[in-house]
Amino acid sequence: MFAMLQNLLPPEPLAPRLLDREMIDRAYPLVRSIAAGITLDRWTRFARPLVTSRSTSRPHGLMTIQNAAGYILGLFGFEVRDDLQDGRTLAIENIVIANIPGRDTIWGAVISTAENLARMHGCRAIRAGLSDELDPSDSDRAWLTNSFESAGYSLEGVRACKRIEVSDAANAH
Repeated sequence: MFAMLQNLLPPEPLAPRLLDREMIDRAYPLVRSIAAGITLDRWTRFARPLVTSRSTSRPHGLMTIQNAAGYILGLFGFEVRDDLQDGRTLAIENIVIANIPGRDTIWGAVISTAENLARMHGCRAIRAGLSDELDPSDSDRAWLTNSFESAGYSLEGVRACKRIEVSDAANAH
């Protein structure tokens, strides 16, 4: 087990890579490791439209952070949006960081990649959405909050969510 874990750990170089159709299944273990209720089918239905549809005016997708062996250690969704106050803004959501030793290094690669994406697409700001479903424990939430603040981000506003029950027929869409 330790030898397998050694293959995953940074500090070897980490590389950002846009998730493509062939990598959707490879990313699932990372997503499932922190959101056990998400099935492979649900993950695939979520990820596939993000990796198959490309827009030059409103770029979006799923970005991975991988080690040299190709293991996906970090993941986040991104979309360029028009914000009323900040203009062109990069929104990042569904941030997933492997909970392994060296996660601060993985986090640094996520932040660096997001900031590079923002610059590349002419964005004036980055807005990050944090989801309790993907980060359910208080200790992980505190780590993520501290990680954002130490990277120069300020926590702004509140995002509210109300779950709505829908019929199975509506869920099929």
